[in-house]
Amino acid sequence: MYTWNAVWRGCGLLVAIAACNAAGDPAREIDGAVPGVDGEGDAPSPPIELGTSSQLCKLLSNRNAADPTPNDVQHRANILGADLGIPVEHDGTMYVMFGDTIGYAGIWGNESHPDSVGYGLDSAAAIASQPSLLCTNLRMLTLTPAQSIGPSVNASVQRDFAGVAMAPPAGHSIGEFIRNPSGGGANNFPNLPGDFEVPSGAFSHGDSIYVFYTTVVSRSDITMKGSYLARWTNPSTSGTPGYQILYQVDQRFDGTSPLGGRFINIAAQVAGDHVYLFGTGEYRKSQIYVARKRLDQLATPGGFEELGTIATTPGYGETSVRYFAEVDRWMLLAEELTPTSNRIVASFADAPAGPWTPPLVVHDMGDPAFRAQYCCAAEDSCLGQQLFNCNRTGFYGTYLFPRVTRSGTDFTVAYTMSSFSPYNVALFQTTFHRP
Repeated sequence: MYTWNAVWRGCGLLVAIAACNAAGDPAREIDGAVPGVDGEGDAPSPPIELGTSSQLCKLLSNRNAADPTPNDVQHRANILGADLGIPVEHDGTMYVMFGDTIGYAGIWGNESHPDSVGYGLDSAAAIASQPSLLCTNLRMLTLTPAQSIGPSVNASVQRDFAGVAMAPPAGHSIGEFIRNPSGGGANNFPNLPGDFEVPSGAFSHGDSIYVFYTTVVSRSDITMKGSYLARWTNPSTSGTPGYQILYQVDQRFDGTSPLGGRFINIAAQVAGDHVYLFGTGEYRKSQIYVARKRLDQLATPGGFEELGTIATTPGYGETSVRYFAEVDRWMLLAEELTPTSNRIVASFADAPAGPWTPPLVVHDMGDPAFRAQYCCAAEDSCLGQQLFNCNRTGFYGTYLFPRVTRSGTDFTVAYTMSSFSPYNVALFQTTFHRP
C-alpha cells in the first residue's frame, strides 16, 4: 500500500473561518413574508399525485464497478465506486458530494475510504433544466498528475481523486470529529474522514458551501453517533476540497446533547434568514425531526430552534428535503426502512414544520415490476438500467437536486440514488401532478 502523507500535506491548504454573511435570501423576502416559511400550521394544499419515474443514467459505473460510463471516473479520477451524491448549487456551479470512495487502482483498497466531490461541466442552470447533462459531463476534483500515484500503478489512470480534508476548530483536536480516518495501518490520514464519516446534507450561503458531516464511534465500531458542521470557503473545481470544521451539532455518545441525538444525519435547506435542518437519530431506525438556525449565527455553536417531528414512523436514516419555489412546496425524499419493507417515499408540505402529506411510495424494493426493471440478471453484470444485485442489497441515499422543471400542472424532480452492490450512484427523475 502507498503512503500519501506527503501528498496531503503538500496539497491540502485548509481555509480559515471567515465572517458569515448575515443576509438572508432577498429573492424570497416579499413585504416581510417568506414564501414556503410563513404560515406554519395552515392546512396543507391539495395532495400532490405521483406520476412516473425513470432512471436517466448510472453516473459512476455501467455493467459493474470497473466498467466506465461516459464520465469515466475510473481513469479520469481513479474511482472504482462511491455512494450518496448530494447536489449543492453554488455560484453557478453544481457540486455533488459523494461519500466513501474506493480507488480503482493502487490506492485505498480494503482501508477506510475518504470522500470525493464531483461537479458539472455545464452551468447549474443548464443542469437544472436538463439533469441528464451529468450523465456525460460529471467530473471529479482531482490531484495534479505530480501528486497522483495512480498513473504509476496503472498507465490508464490519469489522476487520483482529491479526498475531502478537514481542519479542526481552534482549541480542538481533529480526533474529536474524525474517529475513523481514511487509510489504515501506516497509511493513516487523520484529517480525511473515512468509512461512514460522510456528508449528510449541504447548502450554499455567501461565499461558502456548508456541509453537515457524521461521526462514528471508532474504527472498530462504525455506528454513526455524532454530527458536525464544516465550511468550504470559495469552492473551486480544482485542487483539494479543504473544509474548516465549525462545531459539533449533535451526538448520541452520552445523552448530554441539547438536541438529544436526533440530528445525526441532517438534510439542510435555506429559506429566508434561516437554514432548516431535517434530522434523524439512530441510523435508519429514526423518526424525522426539524429544527432551524439563523444564517447570521452560523459561525457560533448552538442556537438551534427545534420545531417538532415531521415523520413519526421509525425507519429513516439519510434524507433529502428541498423547498421548490417553482411549485411553492417543501418536499421530502427518503428511504423508509421497516422490518417488512424497503421503500423510497416522498412527502410534501407548505412549510418546513408541516403538516406534511402522508408518504407517497416512489420506489419499492418489494415491487416485482421494480425488481424486474432494476435488479441485475447476473451478479455484477448489470445491463442497461439494471442497477442492483438484489440478492445482496437495494437502494438508499436519494438526494434531490435544488430545482424542478414544470409542464403545466406537472413538475419533475431529479435525484441521485445509491447502490451498495455494485457500488454506484444513479440519476433518477420522477414526475408529480399538482392539482
